[in-house]
Amino acid sequence: MTGARSRIALTCVSSVFALLALSGLAGAQNPAVACRSTETQPECHARLKCKASEDLEDCQKRLANEGNAGRRDGADDRGYDRDANQRDRDREPDNDRGDRGDRNDRNDRNDRNDRSDDRDRDDSDRGRRDRRERSDDGNRRRQRGARGRSKGFESSKTFGVGLELGAPTGLNGKYFLSKSGALDFGIGWIYSHYYYGDGMHIYGDYLWHPISLVSASAFELPFYVGVGLRYWDFDYCDDGVCGYGGSAVGVRVPVGISFDFNNVPLDIFIQLVPVLDFLNGDYYDRRRDRAHFGVDLSAGLRYWFK
Repeated sequence: MTGARSRIALTCVSSVFALLALSGLAGAQNPAVACRSTETQPECHARLKCKASEDLEDCQKRLANEGNAGRRDGADDRGYDRDANQRDRDREPDNDRGDRGDRNDRNDRNDRNDRSDDRDRDDSDRGRRDRRERSDDGNRRRQRGARGRSKGFESSKTFGVGLELGAPTGLNGKYFLSKSGALDFGIGWIYSHYYYGDGMHIYGDYLWHPISLVSASAFELPFYVGVGLRYWDFDYCDDGVCGYGGSAVGVRVPVGISFDFNNVPLDIFIQLVPVLDFLNGDYYDRRRDRAHFGVDLSAGLRYWFK
């Protein structure tokens, strides 16, 4: 009986020492707390910063346990970090969706602003067109109201040639040097003029057209006045004897109106021409009549080439 108790006690003591050895071995297997082969136990105790009241083995166990706890905490931290990273990755699509939503919202706002700008431009263009139309209507009304009233004349024609009847009778031409100024010229014949006889007549005048008496869609009625010269070579009879001749150089002051048609290249004119003639030749030698004042009357029709 005594031997059995001894063996049991020996077994318990052996178990205790075995546990202590295993603990020391576990602590020694941790390189962070194991003593180096080149140092003594006091040097190892000092290096590990053990407490003064603490044995080296207890210190190694404590440090080993703290290291294992730190590794577990680190593992937990890494796990936490992995979970946080996973949550961040899970949130990234939401953020992407949010970013896309924000971009879509900005695009929608930009589209609405563009459409608003287009509507504003359309409204502005319509406003300008309306103002132009109202202005054009006002101009047309003023033009219609101005028809039939006098205004300044500006010719749309340049050169015309036609026939003149009266004193003289012959060909007539007119050339506009400006919008209201023209050169008028002619060559023809005067028949039984005054108490003289028949004779060839040549003239040239400069005409001003200061006003249009009537301005209509079909024609203009410009009034004109001018100044010019003429040469007239004539025959005459004296005491029943004919065959005498004479000539005159005169100053002309034509005054007239012209029906200037707008739709066809024609115009019709009628004019009175006061003339102061200076006579010479055989008539002057016989009559001693140096100057003579008279008034010629003629009308004509011209065709305008341009």
